[in-house]
Amino acid sequence: MFSQSLIPIYSLRFMACYFMVVNAIAIYLYPGGSLYNYDLTSYSFTENFFSDLGVYRTTGGEINFLSCILFNSSLAMIGFASLSYAFVPKLFIENKKAYNFSKIAAFICIISGFCYIGVGLTPADLYFKQHVWFVIFAFHLQTAGILFMVVAFLYSRVSNYYTAVAFIYFVCVLTYSIFETSSPPSPDFNPRNQDMLREFVPYDRMVISVVSQKIITIIAFISTILFTFGFKSLADKNN
Repeated sequence: MFSQSLIPIYSLRFMACYFMVVNAIAIYLYPGGSLYNYDLTSYSFTENFFSDLGVYRTTGGEINFLSCILFNSSLAMIGFASLSYAFVPKLFIENKKAYNFSKIAAFICIISGFCYIGVGLTPADLYFKQHVWFVIFAFHLQTAGILFMVVAFLYSRVSNYYTAVAFIYFVCVLTYSIFETSSPPSPDFNPRNQDMLREFVPYDRMVISVVSQKIITIIAFISTILFTFGFKSLADKNN
């Protein structure tokens, strides 16, 4: 009989695999163009943000239908997969403190997941202000959720290995959140206005942001997969 404790394990693993595979295809199909280089004819790992995959029209003026659909579907998948955190607290039931902290973590992670859906529903070229705020809320909530998950792991019967993984993940996401989202652009900022862009985001700063986004994404999905093994360990101990 399929146990509810397996829901977060398999849904989070599927989400991670779906995101990586679908966005690899989206990158391949992307017509090109970045904020600093409208003439690019393909996706650049040092100049294109992930959000560039989700725009309706590229900076070069081309319709980005296929990549847009694929990328935004992967954000929707993050949101739907986050619902599986509702089953996570049951894995920590043997320790009251771990259980309570896991409930807080689960609630925050679910809200963060819905913010990622919001990111997908607000393409940066059409709803830039709303897009930025959904990104900020998603990362800040994710940071808080991971912190509470660290504490839940600490009080649980799971190996300290998973506590260490959760803590490292927390530090990485916190650092990225502070670096990227602590100074949001002004309400009238238009990233496709070259003069405004160069004043607010110099080219070197943009490259750092683009590359660090790739790094934190890799860290996030590796950590998520490792989390599922921690959840599986708790599920086995509870049986």
